[in-house]
Parts: sequence; structure tokens; C-alpha cells
Amino acid sequence: MSLVLGKSPKLFTKALMCSSQWDGKYKPLIKAKTPVYFVIGESDEYYSSKPFKEAYQKLYNLYHKQGLNKKQIKKLLVLDVKDSSYFQGTGIEYQHGGGYLFCRDKNIMNWLFEK
Repeated sequence: MSLVLGKSPKLFTKALMCSSQWDGKYKPLIKAKTPVYFVIGESDEYYSSKPFKEAYQKLYNLYHKQGLNKKQIKKLLVLDVKDSSYFQGTGIEYQHGGGYLFCRDKNIMNWLFEK
């Protein structure tokens, strides 16, 4: 997803980045102002949450550098790092594999599909 967003962000009205890392460019996304929701488990065994935190901060700083305020940036970027309690009682043993729970999360899906 980040590779496509780094090349052609206008293909999307919003983007959901789940349990991954950012590999794409930042500037095309900043120019297009395509909203991105990052969601990952705090202790994701494959990527860890660090790459998403870094990508979020990089994008946040680039928007801030453009003159956007916190409220404007909040409409464009969401960083949602789920702690272990989010996965408890779901039968999920590994947070990375539990990423499929995000597509069933009403708050995340409401953000993605709200107009």
C-alpha cells in the first residue's frame, strides 16, 4: 500500500495501513493529502510498531512543515497502536497474525468509510 501511495496517492480517498511498514515515498502523499490510518499491534512480531511510528512522525513533520496545524493533520493521519489487551480473548496468539481483527473493528472501518 505504501508503495502505491508513494507513487499515485490520488487513486485513493483514504488508505488503511495494517501490520506492515512504510516502504513508499512521502512527498507524493503529502502533496495529495490522502488520509492514512496506521494500525498495528504494539508488539507485532514481524515488523514491530516502530516502523509505523516512524512513518507517522515523518508524515506529521512534513505536514507541519507545510503549515498545517494539529487539527488539520489529525484529519489526515491516525496512528493506532494496539496494546496486548486488544487481542486478549480473541484466540490470537501473535499480534501480527491478529491484524485481520482490524477489518472487523467498527472504529477503524468507520474512519475508512466515512464521507
